[in-house]
Amino acid sequence: MENAVIIFLKYPEPGKVKTRLAKDIGDEKACAIYKLLAENVIKNIFTKNPGTYTVHFFFTPADRETDIRTWLKPILNNEQEFHSAVLPQPKDPSLSPPCEGGDEGVVKLKTSNVPLLKGGHREAKNFSQKEVFIEQYIQYSPQEGNTLGERMSHAFKQTLQREDCKRCIIIGTDCPEIDATLIENAFDLLKEKNVVIGPCTDGGYYLLGMSRPVPVSFEQGFISDLFVDIDWSTDRVFKQTMEKIQKNNLSCSILKT
Repeated sequence: MENAVIIFLKYPEPGKVKTRLAKDIGDEKACAIYKLLAENVIKNIFTKNPGTYTVHFFFTPADRETDIRTWLKPILNNEQEFHSAVLPQPKDPSLSPPCEGGDEGVVKLKTSNVPLLKGGHREAKNFSQKEVFIEQYIQYSPQEGNTLGERMSHAFKQTLQREDCKRCIIIGTDCPEIDATLIENAFDLLKEKNVVIGPCTDGGYYLLGMSRPVPVSFEQGFISDLFVDIDWSTDRVFKQTMEKIQKNNLSCSILKT
């Protein structure tokens, strides 16, 4: 699929998330707030997602993948209800809809006579069941790297190096205003620009997107450079990132704050 969304995610464990907030309200309440924010962002994205992009969860800790899948599965199943949506046809013929039931990795469309559209897509019209859930288009990988910049750089490289991926966006789970409309607008901008960025009022950014083809190689090009020598978790992140974008002569669209 040409478009991909990366979501950086932590497993919601008390004492491991929102640690600064926890100093004031306690570990349990801080964890509950983190969990609520994360679930809200995921629901916002998937409620209206017409199957036009893959979602890749890059998570931490690396040994909590099973727990993260267990946490997210009911959320994704409940929110993946598409109305007049275009659903991509799986590459594996054995997963071709319509079908019922199935385990992870199986397309579950509890309906019949789903028409095939141009380009190998199928149209789903007002399914009453909420399990119009395509796990084939959801991926999970542990974050890799010692710093936030290294982890983000690795995630972008891993995603954009896929043969079919042309545009990639990365978001966190702290901004409840992020939704499918914002994501789709960012992807539209990336059809004409190298980079799209959404600045925060605190001097950071809530979204960063890149497009292919890139002007230089993956290993020595702008992907790595955008994440080097950045003062993470400070009010200088957006400013320093924009300086990197300009240094590399990249075209850029800036989203609303």
